[in-house]
This record gives sequence, C-alpha cells and structure tokens, in this order.
Amino acid sequence: MSSKEKPPRLTVYLPDLAKSELEQMANQTGLSQSQLVVMATLGLLANYKARGNGIFTELLKMESKKEEGIL
Repeated sequence: MSSKEKPPRLTVYLPDLAKSELEQMANQTGLSQSQLVVMATLGLLANYKARGNGIFTELLKMESKKEEGIL
C-alpha cells in the first residue's frame, strides 16, 4: 500500500452505551473515535499474539462481572 492509499475500512456496530462512552472518551482525550478504536484493536492483537486465547477468558470474566454490577 503506498502512502497515498487509504487503509481498508471496517464497519463496526457498537451497543449504544459503548458508542456513547467512546464518544466521551474521544472528547476527553482529544483523540478521534477512529483513533481510539484502532488503538484498542492493535492492543488486542498484540495481547493475543503475546498471550493467546487466554485473553478472551479474562475479557469474558470482566464482562460477567460488569453484568453482575461488580465493575
């Protein structure tokens, strides 16, 4: 890909609350929502390369705690 070409696009659907929180984070940090999503994705990919499938177990535990109102 040359420097003039844009990278491929990916459309992502987020729950309303996640979209709202992402928007707030963007406003607070001065980064765009796209920049934050790219950073989060690159972090997830690096974490997966370093630790494998175990990261999903941890993420699911966090989601379960969030649903229970612990987080």
